Amino acid sequence: MPHAVQVEQPTRSTRTPSPKASSSRELRQLHTLYNNTRNHYLASNLSLSIAQLLESKNRPAVTKIVSLGLGSLKSADQARRIKQLTILLAIAEQLQQHDTKIEIYAQDPSFSKTDEAFLQSLGVHILSTPSATEVGEAAQYIDESTLVYCPFLTLEAYQLFFSTKTLNCFVGDDFDALRIKWPKHSAGRNEAESLSRRFVQGYRKRVIGGGEDKFWDAEDKPFPMAMYWSTSQRYQGKQAKAML
Repeated sequence: MPHAVQVEQPTRSTRTPSPKASSSRELRQLHTLYNNTRNHYLASNLSLSIAQLLESKNRPAVTKIVSLGLGSLKSADQARRIKQLTILLAIAEQLQQHDTKIEIYAQDPSFSKTDEAFLQSLGVHILSTPSATEVGEAAQYIDESTLVYCPFLTLEAYQLFFSTKTLNCFVGDDFDALRIKWPKHSAGRNEAESLSRRFVQGYRKRVIGGGEDKFWDAEDKPFPMAMYWSTSQRYQGKQAKAML
């Protein structure tokens, strides 16, 4: 009787993609998502609203943009983070149409290596901070010619930066809309009102409209945003000299 022949069963490969291959794939995915979001933004009413605000003659001269609190682009709320990034880069692009070289910086303790590589590929310089409770390297780059881009920061983060630096121009939450997020007499509302009284009242505010169109989905729709710039005579004098 012939001997039975044992057929060796194929084994499933245990090879896993190299970290480099995985990173390259993630970067391609982020670029695709960003490009699609950018096209959506350029067709939105929001882009028109922001463009009109940036054309204001009263706006301070800007040579740098510092983004704070963007968050990891691979998080659960990725769509909103990519939209925040899209607005940031669109602002820089429009400012550069006036023959001004704009340097873009971003700082967030939650950035991953992939986040940093992706942002750097878009011309964004990465700043470091050991934690969300410290100002980090951003403090060195914020001066009278800096636009700070900080929508959707926590109240604690706003408190930290307002207490540490004098911001000449920033894009952030509409504090009048933000404070009514909380019930009257609640700790959150009291803190928001305190921030507004102590740090925001000295700014000229322009509400960023266009939020009613379909750029923001129901899941990622934020609180209303606004652009603020200082009415300080010191800054206005510097601005006038810069525009001569």
